[in-house]
Amino acid sequence: MKYTVLLLAVLCITTTRPQAQTRLDAYVKKGLDSNLLLKQKTFDVENAKLNLERAKALFYPRVDFNSQYTVATGGRSQSLPIGDLLNNAYSTLNQLTASNKFPQVQNQTIKFLPNNFQDSKIEVGMPLYNPELKLNRAIKTELINGSVAEINVYKRELVKNIKQAYYQYLQAEKALEIYQNALAVVNENLRVSEKLVKNTVATRDVVLKSKTQVSQVQTSLAGAEENKKNATAYFNFLLNQPLETPIEKDTAIFNTLDTKVAYQHEVPDNREELAQIKSGVKALETNLTLNKTYNLPRLNAFYDIGFQGYGFNIFSNQFYQLGGLQLTWSIFKGNDNKLKIKQTQLGIAQLQTQYDDTQKQLHLQVTTTYNAYTTAVQTLQSAADETASAREAYRLTEKKYREGQALQIELIEARAEMTNAEIKYSLAQLAVLNKSAELERVTAAYPLKP
Repeated sequence: MKYTVLLLAVLCITTTRPQAQTRLDAYVKKGLDSNLLLKQKTFDVENAKLNLERAKALFYPRVDFNSQYTVATGGRSQSLPIGDLLNNAYSTLNQLTASNKFPQVQNQTIKFLPNNFQDSKIEVGMPLYNPELKLNRAIKTELINGSVAEINVYKRELVKNIKQAYYQYLQAEKALEIYQNALAVVNENLRVSEKLVKNTVATRDVVLKSKTQVSQVQTSLAGAEENKKNATAYFNFLLNQPLETPIEKDTAIFNTLDTKVAYQHEVPDNREELAQIKSGVKALETNLTLNKTYNLPRLNAFYDIGFQGYGFNIFSNQFYQLGGLQLTWSIFKGNDNKLKIKQTQLGIAQLQTQYDDTQKQLHLQVTTTYNAYTTAVQTLQSAADETASAREAYRLTEKKYREGQALQIELIEARAEMTNAEIKYSLAQLAVLNKSAELERVTAAYPLKP
């Protein structure tokens, strides 16, 4: 059963800003080109392609040169009484013909181990009918398809990780900027408080509270700097480059969250996870056909040309040629072939069940990811309103404080609420970007080059 989910998604589209897209895509391309684990998986594909070429090579004739020279003593032998059988007859013939045309011969002893014997030949073999060769080639092809699908699965996950790591770095940069601005604000509050104390408008505790605020913001700023370093290191790790390599940032990506485009998206039936299982099923189905060919014969042709005899008189009568056909036909193997067929059928049924289960999981994955994305968008909208209100509240409170109409605790609380709202808004932006990257991953929307 095919599960197709039509998603009418309101996604943050960075394509409206070609510069931002180009910069991030350049990083993604660099990550795909330099990732070490991806290179290892590529080696597996190359090895599978070589196995396919080896399978194709089996269709061609095989030519071998073989030379053997033996020296032997002793061993089994067979006596041939040729003299005893022929000498009496030869003597009678000599008497009748009054000549010595028929000499006496000796009894012979034939040794089974040849001494001073050589056999040098060129052997040519050619398969004429062998169904295993074609089916084996088809299996190797499907194994390549499965390896390519596995690589594409990893590529999509790597693309998602690179994008999310880049967004995390941008968010760390923005958080650092927020705390730097907050530090400037509390330092200004400290300056104002000191001026108020100097003018005897306020007491000394006002300055102490302001200094406490400065220390708290400095602590948060140090944590933000650490987060930025960690985000930088992780992003560079994914790109297989030195961990301290500077990252070209484009915080304008956050601005594109205000640009929303509605479009339809669906879960592709040829997602790499499904393609990998399909390839496995095809390979097993081909292997099943291969197993069923056990009752078919195999026919090969051979041709030998060379020199054979005692000593190395290769230019005399030692030259020979030998050719023929070789037929092999398996008759009985204790039902082993039938058992192999049943095993393969079980493997096919198992993969087909796995395919159905994977389809359902992908359907659930897309649904939950989309729901999480829409929630993140709603949260971002709320965070934007909250941030705007917090900034305005702080502006009004600061104005009142300078005019002596608001307490310092009110100013501190307003500043803390503004900073927290800005951090919350930044994290909400990150959540939307992360969920959009996940949605792109689960719908296989990123175009992978072959």
